[in-house]
Amino acid sequence: MPLTGTTNTSANTALRYLSQNSVSASNSMAKLASGSRIVRASDDAASLAVGTKLKADVTALKQAQVNVNQASSVLQVADGGMSQIGDILQRMKALSVQSSSGSVTDTERAYLNEEFTQLKSQVNDTADQTKFNGQTLLKGAFQSKVDVATAGGDLATSGVGVKVTGDLGGTSKEYALTYTDGTGEGTFTLTETGGATHEVTIAKPANDVIDGTINFAEAGISLSLNNFVGATGVGAANTFTATQQSNMSFQVGTASTESLSVSIDALDATALGIGGDDIGTAAGAATASDNIDTAIGSVNAARANVGATMSRLDFIGANLSTSVENLDAARSTLMDVDVAAEMSKFSSKQVMMQASVAMLAQANQMPQQLMRLLN
Repeated sequence: MPLTGTTNTSANTALRYLSQNSVSASNSMAKLASGSRIVRASDDAASLAVGTKLKADVTALKQAQVNVNQASSVLQVADGGMSQIGDILQRMKALSVQSSSGSVTDTERAYLNEEFTQLKSQVNDTADQTKFNGQTLLKGAFQSKVDVATAGGDLATSGVGVKVTGDLGGTSKEYALTYTDGTGEGTFTLTETGGATHEVTIAKPANDVIDGTINFAEAGISLSLNNFVGATGVGAANTFTATQQSNMSFQVGTASTESLSVSIDALDATALGIGGDDIGTAAGAATASDNIDTAIGSVNAARANVGATMSRLDFIGANLSTSVENLDAARSTLMDVDVAAEMSKFSSKQVMMQASVAMLAQANQMPQQLMRLLN
């Protein structure tokens, strides 16, 4: 290679290696700082695609774990309510047996029937009050909802939202909603198709804009009002369909089909077949005693169903934990940086960078040596 003063080939070569070593060291530093083996897609495109999919699965499975825990909580609340109803039925059974005995007169039976009647009411109250996140659990109604498509846009445009709050007593019902604007007050009227009519009258504020909740308790429907203008009322599309399902579905996997359905029968006094019982007479007490036996069996069957589902949820949760652990390990193998190996690589590139800088400095001194030939 000839010696020239205009082109320093050695310096260019040293600079090229310095640039390469600098890029490699920067890449290693980025991987160590991020903890990821793949900082850019070009690092490993295939592993990035697979690892990202695994990460999405892990995220979904972790949420499924939360769903399973919440499902267990729902069933625990339901089981607690059923336990209370079972205890009440035990006391009612004792009262009916006592009342059917010839050792008491109708006077004492009237006293016993008073407590019996109160306990029937408590069975209903327990069924009504056993709720999770506002959803009644022991009335045979899960996931009650309003068909928004049927309701159309006018209700929402008017500032009216519809929510199912109680037992509809069937799979679905169609309702019509009207509003009558009066002086200082307004009346909402909810009419079931082929059924009853329910009215709620409220006082209007001075600005005629109403916010709040209108509860049709007997119908199991409530309205949420948001900037509802009394003078305008509700739009023309004021009908909606409320649908009541008998199952509660819990999402326990990543796919939409991976769900668990739970059904709990209604456990109020009417559903248990004791709503009309009276122990004011010996004959009535005997009939009530038999009915209560059947009711206790119904409660026991419902608790067994809930208990079996809770046991299944325990195994589902354990399987999800194992899946999360294994998938996370697989994702880590693909995506996470090997700190020891990458640190060794980074240290090596640092040494090579230092060597490249030293050689570049030496190469830059070589043209100075040519000046001696000119003296």
